[in-house]
Amino acid sequence: MPSFKTCPQFTWGSLFMWGMLSCLMLLPGCAGYQPLYGAATPAAQELPLVQVNNIPNRLGQQLRNSLIDRFYRNGRPEAPEYTLDVALNQSIFKLGIELDDSATRAELNVQAVYTLRNSQGAAVLTGATTAVNYYNILRSQYATLVAEEDAYDRSVAQISDDITRRLSLYFNREPVRAG
Repeated sequence: MPSFKTCPQFTWGSLFMWGMLSCLMLLPGCAGYQPLYGAATPAAQELPLVQVNNIPNRLGQQLRNSLIDRFYRNGRPEAPEYTLDVALNQSIFKLGIELDDSATRAELNVQAVYTLRNSQGAAVLTGATTAVNYYNILRSQYATLVAEEDAYDRSVAQISDDITRRLSLYFNREPVRAG
């Protein structure tokens, strides 16, 4: 009786091909999924119609600029159908306390609460998102400042990505125009 490894009809290549063929046969079962991003999606048509209102403080300016970069590909909307209001709260917690009561690590929490309003002023989507980032507190004040600014930059990028994703999901679910 020939062993499994020496059987002439069996090769690893044929096993791989049968596995790929069975995966391809299951692919039509994924109907109903649609891309979130792309030029033909409802989100791509609606995001440029969202006016991002001013957000107070320097961190708010950075978040607003990041959202504008993500929403507007061909300039700002002349007649926005939606407005986006964002409020930011931030806090820093000192971690890694040494024997002399000095901290060596910090946790930065930035929370954004946002509201998307249609042209009539009704809130159509509200939510909150939080970004948590860490940085080291070093003996050099400049190095600590740079590390803290980097943590803020990462937080802004995370919040901007999350808000963009959530608005895109909303627009892909609700393709009806606000006007």
